[in-house]
Amino acid sequence: MVLSAGRKCIEEGVGQKDSEPILAGAHQGLAAALNRRGVYSEALSQARESLTLQPDNAFAYDEMADALFGLRRFRETINAAQQAIRLSDGKYAWMHFRLTSAYFELQDWDFARQSFQKSAELNPRMFASIYNVALCYSKLGYYRDAITWYDEYLRRNPNASDRTGVEATIKALKSL
Repeated sequence: MVLSAGRKCIEEGVGQKDSEPILAGAHQGLAAALNRRGVYSEALSQARESLTLQPDNAFAYDEMADALFGLRRFRETINAAQQAIRLSDGKYAWMHFRLTSAYFELQDWDFARQSFQKSAELNPRMFASIYNVALCYSKLGYYRDAITWYDEYLRRNPNASDRTGVEATIKALKSL
């Protein structure tokens, strides 16, 4: 339904006076729906169309980053995510999370840690960010910092389903 409505909007809006912002939004909406369905190549195409019409649209860059991540094009994901963050003044935790997920996939632990930490700061209930800060510190060999962040993860998420495993990880790190 969303896809057909978006396509109809684009079909009827092309060539209409001052329709660029509406068309850009329709392309962005199509990109979002396609990303949710895992149709990343087409989502990327729709995000690019949106940006052609409205080059300062942070959310279209975010959809582009989502599509690129799904296509496992992590370096390009970083560029698109950084643009999304810049254009939105860095206020959305999920944009930082997407950026850091690309760094994480590239095993760039320090940049991943920084972005996960920003994501956790912007949204204290984004528990995956908190956990991943700890994981990055562990990968970097900063075990005390990792323990601090694992403890923070358990403090903020007291009913974590992986609590026993995290406690075992903390214990193992303390013995290093």
